Amino acid sequence: MTISPEMVEYIRTMVKGDHAANDRIEAELDAQGWDDFPTLLGAVFYFAVNRRFNASTTAGEVMLFVAEMRAAAPAGAPKIDANAAESLVRAALDPSLDLDVDPQMAGRIQGLAILHLLGGRHTTDKDLDDLLANAVEAAERA
Repeated sequence: MTISPEMVEYIRTMVKGDHAANDRIEAELDAQGWDDFPTLLGAVFYFAVNRRFNASTTAGEVMLFVAEMRAAAPAGAPKIDANAAESLVRAALDPSLDLDVDPQMAGRIQGLAILHLLGGRHTTDKDLDDLLANAVEAAERA
């Protein structure tokens, strides 16, 4: 598997809120294909969650995070299932957990969580570069 630079830039522009660049890259990806994007999105989600939480995170902390994330969702964002979101976060912290989340819902949750965890002033450019590099490496090994 090879993750394209456009996929990485798509996530970077999404996190940074550069909507014009994000729309342009989305059009490029529509033409070239999104085949490996879910793997990259999952890897970015994993690293973003583990940057914020750790193995001792309580169920209550995960529930609070999901509630905050849903409340902060941009207007018009697709609704996400709270139980599925909590399950995905817990699975990112403990990969041995079994997951049964619809792939389309998982993608929505991962995208929204990435925005909530990394967007705004939460992440420096260097931290985002490092996280994306780690995610690409993990996704290409998958």
